Amino acid sequence: SYITRLTVYATDQTHSTFFKACRLAGFDPANLRSIPTGPETDYGLDPAKLLEVMQLDFDAGLVPTYICATVGTTSSNAVDPVSAVAAVAAMFNARVHVDAAYAGSACICPEFRHHIDGVERVDSISMSPHKWLLTCLDCTCLWVRDTNHLTDALETNPEYLKNDATESGEVIDLKDMQVGVGRRFRGLKLWMVMRTYGTAQLQRHIRSDVAMAKAFEDLVRADGRFEIVVPRNFALVCFRIRARGAMTEEATDEVNRVLINRLNMSGKVYLAHTLVGNRFVLRFAVGSSLQEDRHVRSAWELIKKTTAEIIDGEEIVQ
Repeated sequence: SYITRLTVYATDQTHSTFFKACRLAGFDPANLRSIPTGPETDYGLDPAKLLEVMQLDFDAGLVPTYICATVGTTSSNAVDPVSAVAAVAAMFNARVHVDAAYAGSACICPEFRHHIDGVERVDSISMSPHKWLLTCLDCTCLWVRDTNHLTDALETNPEYLKNDATESGEVIDLKDMQVGVGRRFRGLKLWMVMRTYGTAQLQRHIRSDVAMAKAFEDLVRADGRFEIVVPRNFALVCFRIRARGAMTEEATDEVNRVLINRLNMSGKVYLAHTLVGNRFVLRFAVGSSLQEDRHVRSAWELIKKTTAEIIDGEEIVQ
C-alpha cells in the first residue's frame, strides 16, 4: 500500500521522540532514516547526505515524505541548516518540520535568529518555552503553515459540541488540531511570563545564560586536561577530560564517568552526559532562573578539584 512507501528523515542527533512519533503515525519502521552526523558539520545535518539518501529512496520506488530538522539538538545543541534542508525537501515535495524546542527561545534575540534562516520555507516549527523561557512544564508552541492538514485529519463535529461561535468561523477550535478534545490552558502560563518580564527582560535572561556558558567554555578551553567536544552554540557546553599519554578511548570514557558520578554525588552540582561520536561527554547546561556567575565559577572549581583527585590518584587503570 501507499503508506508503506512513505519515508521520513532525521539525524542521529534528533530527539528520540521523533522516531516514536513516526511509529505512532503509522510509518513503517523500515522507512525511518537516521542520517549519521560528524564533527565536520559540528553534528548538524549534511544536506548533501540528505539528498543522497532521499534520492536513493525515490529511485527505489519509495516516497520521501517528511524531514525533521533540529535547531539545538538535545545531546550537543547542534543546528541543522534549515534553509538547505528545505531546498532539498522541495525537490521531492516533502514536508519539513523544525524542532526548536530548546533553542527556539534564543531567537527572541536578533543575534541568534540566523540559526533559523530559511524558516519561512518550512511547513511547521515548534519551540518549548518550558525549556528556556521561564515557563513551567509543560508548554510547547507549534506553528503550522496550513492548519487544514491538521483539521482534515482531526476535526470532529458532533451535535453536542455545535455552537454559534464555531459555526461563525470566528474562533479557532483547537480540539480539531489535536488528538484529544479537551486541553489545558497552557497559553495562559506563557502570556503571564511575557506580561511579567517583557521582551527586554526575557532577552536579558537568554543573553545572561549564554554569557555564563561562554565563560565556562573559556575556562574549559584554557585547561589542558579538558577538551570541548562540540563548539558551543547556545548555553550548553559539551566537554570531557581528554585522553592522556597511552590512555585508550575506553579508559578515557571511564575516567569521565567517574568524574560525573563524583560531581553528581557531591550534591553541589548536577551534570548530564551523552555520547557524541561514540565518546562519553559531560554536558554543562546553564538555564536556571537563579543561576549566577558565582555558581558557574564554583562548579568549575569543583570540577577541577575532582579531576585532580581522580587523575593524581591514578584511580583509573590505563
